[in-house]
Amino acid sequence: MINGKPDEIDLKLLGILQEDASMDLARLAKLVNRSPSPVHERLKRLRQEGYVKAQVALLDRALVGQPVLVIVHVKLKRQTQALLRDFEQIAVDMAEVQFCLHVSGGWDFILHVTAATPQDYYVFLMERICAQANVEHVESSFVMKECKSYGPLILPKAVFTEKNAAG
Repeated sequence: MINGKPDEIDLKLLGILQEDASMDLARLAKLVNRSPSPVHERLKRLRQEGYVKAQVALLDRALVGQPVLVIVHVKLKRQTQALLRDFEQIAVDMAEVQFCLHVSGGWDFILHVTAATPQDYYVFLMERICAQANVEHVESSFVMKECKSYGPLILPKAVFTEKNAAG
């Protein structure tokens, strides 16, 4: 890092990790033309600084028995700060909810919900979402095909050098 910003090697490491976070340290070090010990320290620092939030395994929903994916738009009756926070916490705590987004516009939240069958989703919707006293309206869209999921973030192309970091 230079002046608290990732340098070229850090950015290469982050790019590689986005593609394969399970890569062993020796292979990772070789790809960035460094020895394992300094790469280990860089990774530790990138995690501590919050650049790497978590390393997880992305599972195949169908193979683990959750082939149904539903995008759920939720409109609340009232949108006070406390009520928004309450619904957010309820949604985040539901295992079926894979993503919870608080959004602007005509909806308050967009949820990505998984289920084993459409009927299981219906039960979840009625018993867990619509049963919330502050929910006014819900719209569900069943995903027919996932075209892209979990794409890598675009990382800066600029190389941070002593000269341009100071300027």
